[in-house]
Amino acid sequence: MGHGSRIDSQQLLATLARELEYAGAMCERVESLVTQLVRANRGEEVEVNLFEIQALDMLIQHLAALADFTQRLSNQETDGGLDVETAAAEVKLADLAGRLGAPIHLKAPLPSVATSGDLDLF
Repeated sequence: MGHGSRIDSQQLLATLARELEYAGAMCERVESLVTQLVRANRGEEVEVNLFEIQALDMLIQHLAALADFTQRLSNQETDGGLDVETAAAEVKLADLAGRLGAPIHLKAPLPSVATSGDLDLF
């Protein structure tokens, strides 16, 4: 087991909650994509935004990385707290790994999931 930073559970849960909220925002982008695809299937002329297709891939990767990070934490022995830095170092998405590995910086901005000029269908 590494000797990385150890934090209390409240900080860790707050960080995970922010990342799950971000994943939820990506789900909204995917919901918009599905709506457009349904409209296109009905014969309506719609323009599918490439970002929304990419958002689905981003969401899948983000959730897989969060699941892997959480699993790595659950496999640790908890004497003296969780070794977040070591678990985060194994996360494949660099920006997510940075946010998870530095949970003291809870105000670190998440990437934007919105783009300007998109049609809001809801």
